[in-house]
Amino acid sequence: MQDMIKTTLQNMFFLLISLINMNYITFDIETYSPSKSDKINTEEFRVSVTGAYISWIDEYVAFLEEDTKDFIELMKEADLIVGYNHLWFDLPVLQKYANFPLKELPSYDIMLEMEKKIGYKTRLDNLCSANLGEHKTDSYEQYKHYYWDKNWFPLIDYCMNDVRLTEELFRMTLNAKPIKYTNLQKTEQVVLEVPVAGNSSIEPDMTLL
Repeated sequence: MQDMIKTTLQNMFFLLISLINMNYITFDIETYSPSKSDKINTEEFRVSVTGAYISWIDEYVAFLEEDTKDFIELMKEADLIVGYNHLWFDLPVLQKYANFPLKELPSYDIMLEMEKKIGYKTRLDNLCSANLGEHKTDSYEQYKHYYWDKNWFPLIDYCMNDVRLTEELFRMTLNAKPIKYTNLQKTEQVVLEVPVAGNSSIEPDMTLL
């Protein structure tokens, strides 16, 4: 029994060390429809702004559409890509700008991790309200006009705020803190799986350096 406890503690120690040393990116994108359609369509959508928290420089950085390929190159350097519904929305939109399958990058999708635990999808705004006491600063119906109006500062601010909120939720998972959510007007909580860092096998594109 003592040997088993010792082994478990050692495994937890090495996991903690790997998480401390993990280089990860937490990101979110904002999009626009070239046809100005009101339908959500990842096949048509293009990227207007990408917001990212880059852990190894401890900075929040925004990328406009013309810089999207630079962001994708940066993703190759990360041990983990973190987002909220990014596997089903953000990555398919970003794929238009990439020359390799983005879903091959090691990812941790907080929405999907929540769904694994509670059996249904939750909105980012709901989790932020329950856990951080904050709300998203805008809605799609409002921000979708920013791109066409060339109203860049509110658009970037909206995107970066979503990144910050997602990053704060991710830090809760790193520290194994319970995530609160509302179920039929009752507040419950769940501890998500601790993220595991991966190593991307995608080589950097040296022509972009």
